[in-house]
Amino acid sequence: MACKNWSDIQLTVPEWINIWAEDIQEVYPETIQRMALVIDLARTNLAYGGGPFGAAVFKQKTGELIAPGVNWVIPGKSSLLHAEVMALALAEQSLGSYELASDGAFELVTSVEPCCQCLGALVWSGVSSVVCGARSEDAEVVGFDEGPRPINWEQELVQRGISVTREEMRQEAVKVLQSYTGEMYNANLNRTDSQPQTKEITSATHSGAAPITRKNL
Repeated sequence: MACKNWSDIQLTVPEWINIWAEDIQEVYPETIQRMALVIDLARTNLAYGGGPFGAAVFKQKTGELIAPGVNWVIPGKSSLLHAEVMALALAEQSLGSYELASDGAFELVTSVEPCCQCLGALVWSGVSSVVCGARSEDAEVVGFDEGPRPINWEQELVQRGISVTREEMRQEAVKVLQSYTGEMYNANLNRTDSQPQTKEITSATHSGAAPITRKNL
């Protein structure tokens, strides 16, 4: 094998995000405000060729916006560039730490429940809470493959001290998913079945663990 030289890995952040950030407020005290911002990110991202997913990291108690993220897989030419991963990476960059918990309690708000990749990333990031809009089934109906997540992923997070809230502004988030007309970038990966994978989620909680909350449509 010929000698190779690799340079630093560079993951692209859309230029429009910094322009977008100039016109928004810095603090979002209510959960619904945080989700509305994230859904707006996802909706705006479509206009620039990105995927229909948005996310952001906030200080859990005050609602201060730490970092936004959008799905930039296709424009950025990287399967790593999911909205949650971008938001977490930018938050860690902003705070100068690979473990957000060392700087306090932070909340990841995402327009769609995390796929298998983002689920792993948020576990190691040190966030204290995750708030989700649309369900994974909603993304799979549109055509996205959310990957092999554990059936009891909520409880797994709760056992690690990460509270989970689901279906916050679900209908609004689903509308963004349904408006996507771009490429399904993971649609051609090998699968043993031809149908989207939907899983029955239990609602059992663990004694002393962080709560799981579901919002009504």
